[in-house]
Amino acid sequence: MSTILHIETATKVCSVALSKDGQLIQLKETQEDGYSHGENLNLFIEEVISKEGLELKQIDAVSVTSGPGSYTGLRIGAATAKSLCYALDIPLIAIDALTSLSVIAKEKYTNQNLCAVIDARRMEVYNLFLDKDFEPLKEISADIIDEDSYEEYTPFVCFGDGAEK
Repeated sequence: MSTILHIETATKVCSVALSKDGQLIQLKETQEDGYSHGENLNLFIEEVISKEGLELKQIDAVSVTSGPGSYTGLRIGAATAKSLCYALDIPLIAIDALTSLSVIAKEKYTNQNLCAVIDARRMEVYNLFLDKDFEPLKEISADIIDEDSYEEYTPFVCFGDGAEK
């Protein structure tokens, strides 16, 4: 049996989850106008662990989003995850944020091209395009976009916190 603590700080969402044998057992998250990872992350970790009646030493691994995304959010998440892993002598698992979003979208949009986007501020987004077979159409990149961007990939489903752009 494995218990994994999951940390997501790539976007404005600050999320901490706990899974046991691949099943979600606890979740605490918030999405605010600003970035609140520094204020909330450790409190959320403490809450999901205690709600499950566990101690940190009972965690088998920590997963953390590796980006792309908010530089400060990613640093806070990575520093917290690495500190826990070092102190507990457990593995650290890096999870690509755009691929993670795409896996979730693929469950709903099984036969469509996918475009995962994370807001990079201004008119820029981090993006990943995958075809209906989950093969890359375009490598992960940060692009300045306009109304004609990504025309060559249509039709596609766009999702993530940069989708409005």
